[in-house]
Amino acid sequence: MDKLAAKIYLTGKILELGKTLIYKTEIVAKGKAGAEKFNQVYEGFWDKLEELLEKEKTIDRKWIPNFAEEVGEEVLTEVLKEARKTFDLKVILQQIFDVEKAGNKNIL
Repeated sequence: MDKLAAKIYLTGKILELGKTLIYKTEIVAKGKAGAEKFNQVYEGFWDKLEELLEKEKTIDRKWIPNFAEEVGEEVLTEVLKEARKTFDLKVILQQIFDVEKAGNKNIL
């Protein structure tokens, strides 16, 4: 997996996890204030993403040779470290929330 493909893949995972956590928090913490719910999503986000990626690494895809999987996993780990430093997570999560809210005002 080259670095660009890893960045695209990781961006998709960030968006997927962000949406999942926003909806989960909205359901579980319905009575809490918006800032509390936002912090609940924000706190530990990178660790949760890393756990998700680690779980995916354990999947043995029979059609992909092991050496190719290992190279891809190394690049993905490198890109995740870079993303932690580069991305403004608060802005990303707020944008995800805004898009989801615009799509269905009754849910969020």
